[in-house]
Amino acid sequence: MPRNNRICDVTAQVLRETDNPAVMYGDAGLLDLIAVRAGVKCPSWPPTIGWQRVLNALSRQPGELVNSWSVEAHSNRRVRCFRLPEEA
Repeated sequence: MPRNNRICDVTAQVLRETDNPAVMYGDAGLLDLIAVRAGVKCPSWPPTIGWQRVLNALSRQPGELVNSWSVEAHSNRRVRCFRLPEEA
């Protein structure tokens, strides 16, 4: 996929292809796939840097995605969540 695609567009495409309603911090497989397809430069370690870059870009420009918050089950920490409009 070309580098000039917006991360929000790539994210919406990946969510639909993988039949996932949303992406949030901790969704390692999804965030890694989005980063690779969008051409986000990420160091090999720690992987969370790449995840943060994707989520930060979505916060700045969510496109059609709906920005919300969710609570992680294991830590009760609030995390950013980006949902497809049909799932919001």
